Amino acid sequence: MQKNLILAVVLSSLVYIGWYSFMEKKIQPQKTQAARQYAKTENPPASAAGTQAPAAMPVTAALKGETVAITAGKAEYVFYSGAGAMKSVVYQGPVAPVELIPDPETGFLSSSLPGIFRLKSRSSDSLEFEAAKAGMLITKKFTFSADNSLNSLTVTAVNASHEPKLLPAWELSMGPGLGTVKSEQKENPKLWKAVYTFQEEGRKHPTIKDLKKLKDDPARADWVWAGINNRYFLAAVTGDNLSGIRPVTRETLVKDDKAPVLALPMPASELKPGEKRVWDMQFYIGPKNYSKLKAIGHGLDRSVDFGFFSPLAKLANSSLVYFHKITGNYGAAIIILSVLIQLMLTPLSLKSYKAMAVMKKIQPEMQSIQKRYKEDPKRMNAEVMDLYKRHGTNPLGGCLPMLLQIPVFFALFTALRNSWDLHGAPFIFWVKDLSAKDPFYVMPIVMGGIMFLQQNLNPQTSDPSQAAMMKWMPVIFTFMFLTFPSGLVLYWLINSTWGFAQTMYLQKKMA
Repeated sequence: MQKNLILAVVLSSLVYIGWYSFMEKKIQPQKTQAARQYAKTENPPASAAGTQAPAAMPVTAALKGETVAITAGKAEYVFYSGAGAMKSVVYQGPVAPVELIPDPETGFLSSSLPGIFRLKSRSSDSLEFEAAKAGMLITKKFTFSADNSLNSLTVTAVNASHEPKLLPAWELSMGPGLGTVKSEQKENPKLWKAVYTFQEEGRKHPTIKDLKKLKDDPARADWVWAGINNRYFLAAVTGDNLSGIRPVTRETLVKDDKAPVLALPMPASELKPGEKRVWDMQFYIGPKNYSKLKAIGHGLDRSVDFGFFSPLAKLANSSLVYFHKITGNYGAAIIILSVLIQLMLTPLSLKSYKAMAVMKKIQPEMQSIQKRYKEDPKRMNAEVMDLYKRHGTNPLGGCLPMLLQIPVFFALFTALRNSWDLHGAPFIFWVKDLSAKDPFYVMPIVMGGIMFLQQNLNPQTSDPSQAAMMKWMPVIFTFMFLTFPSGLVLYWLINSTWGFAQTMYLQKKMA
């Protein structure tokens, strides 16, 4: 029974790790040339006048015109002046500059507003673009924060004529896709998501939803923010006066990979002579730094995926930040956190080892019972339970520490795998980035070797199939961890080393 439970726990671990490592990367559908154009939205928005908002057009050569750049904090923003849209956002990351716009031909925060824009004015922290067409004067003003938090966008439409004018339904869009760091570029297209959040009654934090999965259930009109994200970055828009606008998504191709486009369809507006209509909104484009996003507010921190055990993962993340402030090294912080976890589990580990030692001692007698009563399962179970009772042991006693470590491991797995704080964080010698794999695979191989040695110290199961599975487990884990972030491998290496040393000590003490 004990071995069955261990096997079940290990297999569940593999399933969990496999889900986050592979199944989160969506299978890429067959790509066609036609998919390079915007696909029809699943829930086409209707404007106030009953017409559908036109899709924001790709930035054509006629609209590109000249470019204009502005630097704020750690980011440089480059705009197509003719479209009043971003063609490039380069963020100065801890490892290297990162281009966050993978497809400059469309432009972030582009719109289907009428007219060709021109640069009207600029300051040290703002750019204002203006377009005029058929008596309608339209401006787009971007204002940037010095600390790369929330920026603002104000779209204004003024009827400059002497007769009523109808501003047709239009659309503001972000995407397609979102750029990332070099180490994540290969898997990045599989992680792109168009998401939005809304505040559910009775819940403290906003609920986050994948727009692509809504299908027949359209996005709620009372959303908090909407955007596109990947593992390490987020591009999002929020605004109080956007209430009633339902975000939608569609797909296009970026270098043969399907990429999501987030769209905000605005209804048509009828303006009297001299009347003005204003759309105020805020946007963020930058790293998914949990502490910073939490400080910004608006529920942007919900974009950081902490997995099923999110409370534990958030606690682990906060602990790492705290220990980093003390040591100045995230690798040292991971080691401290790992040791503290093992110290807390030591009393349970002692009980576990004693239970496993007794199980190992009675293994021959148990095998004899199983052989003697193999034709009578009911009698066999009764004899086995009597054997446990006579020796004062519990078949589950050796598994308790393992069961308690599983949620901790899952929480650390998701926290370390998605932590922006570890991006570019060096450890020692050859490990220059704890968010990237070990370039020489030293830690995964050492970890696998220690797991193998520890396994040979533990009692072996009499079931050949289970024995084979347990024998191959260190090999399976080693190959899985080869491409994992080295910060996560470091945790599991410390965990395995501690377990091995503890087993050696307890064996000598109890001998």
